[in-house]
Amino acid sequence: MEKNIFKIKYQQNYKMLILITIMCLIAGIYRNGIMTLFPFLQDEFNLNRTQVGLYSTFLYISSTSVTIFTGRVADFWGVKKSMLWGLLFTGLFIFLHSVSFNFISLLIFASITGIGFSIIMPTSSKGIAEWFIDSNKSTAMGIMTLGYPIGGILGSLFLPYIGENFSWRIDVIIIGLLFLIGGLIFNKFYKSKDVNLMSKKEEGSLLSNVGVFLKNKYLRMLCIIGVMFGIASSIVVTHFTLFLYTDLKFSAVIAGIGFMFIQIGSMIGRPFWGYLVDKHFGDVKRYGFLIVGLLLSITSASFFLLNNLKVSIYLIFFLAFLLGSSGRGWQGLYFAAVSDQVGNSVTGLGIGLSLVFVRLGIIIGPPTFGYIADRYNSYYLSWLFLGIVFFIFIIISYFYLGKYNKSKRKIM
Repeated sequence: MEKNIFKIKYQQNYKMLILITIMCLIAGIYRNGIMTLFPFLQDEFNLNRTQVGLYSTFLYISSTSVTIFTGRVADFWGVKKSMLWGLLFTGLFIFLHSVSFNFISLLIFASITGIGFSIIMPTSSKGIAEWFIDSNKSTAMGIMTLGYPIGGILGSLFLPYIGENFSWRIDVIIIGLLFLIGGLIFNKFYKSKDVNLMSKKEEGSLLSNVGVFLKNKYLRMLCIIGVMFGIASSIVVTHFTLFLYTDLKFSAVIAGIGFMFIQIGSMIGRPFWGYLVDKHFGDVKRYGFLIVGLLLSITSASFFLLNNLKVSIYLIFFLAFLLGSSGRGWQGLYFAAVSDQVGNSVTGLGIGLSLVFVRLGIIIGPPTFGYIADRYNSYYLSWLFLGIVFFIFIIISYFYLGKYNKSKRKIM
């Protein structure tokens, strides 16, 4: 009897994991797939590289400004209610992108969309904390975050095609409808366990909770690492297709396929890095961060070497895969480290806090990268700069985390 009960609970765990992952997939179609539409936006609104990067900036400025609050909301409301309203709100304003009459109006809709989008990641992580214990949480977190690159792959396959043959406005209508339908499906099938909600002891004020978190030196470094990973991640999704389209002279469709390889690399990297660290490095996350950071640095710098060369499309796809596995594959490893550090009952707030720093990087990364490209009329020096800066930082953070690893513990 006990064996059967365990089997039922085990199956239920993974049913919930699949459901949460599907919601992340829908979120990934927007967050990652929308970047494949940038060539169409650039043509319609006559934008330069720096202006194109502003879409991501405006999306994440609004998202970052409320993400600690929405993480706390997830801890109080629970997973089911938070995910429902996050998906519905986000879907509505993605749908309204279709009526944008200029780039300014598009940026306004992006900003409002970011408010709803901000609750999805904390809520997803909260769902994993509800259904999985610490010994397999990292694996589950990695699987959950797979939804984003899978969504990006699907988006890179059909969004550019629809954009070329119909309109990018049809694309955003489809994405908005997916969010609305996803919210209703999640509300019907998710089974809330009503565990790991914020207790009265932990409630306090929002500022006092954040203050307790930031006193922990290990978590502070994780937040700084989040800034750097946010910079790299946002640069990859914002500028890679434009790099192929403008500098390497590939078509919009080929650039979209290149972006698909970014997502494939991300999809493989997310569970792989977590598994590698859990099984071979004793759950010491700094080893994983070091490997991912070095791979990102080398791959980014490699794009500088392509200047004035006749480039094979297969080499580009291979480098895109490596760039995706490092620049986009860190998320499962990173958010598992944050969740382990703060404790399950305040995972939403902890993820929300870390997302502030990740999204700070997302805000400053694309326009800075684009500015360097505009200044020198190509992306090559931008890639070299990213590779050098990331190499220096990841070495410093590796030794810092080693110094404070012994103090790593649940904060609340």
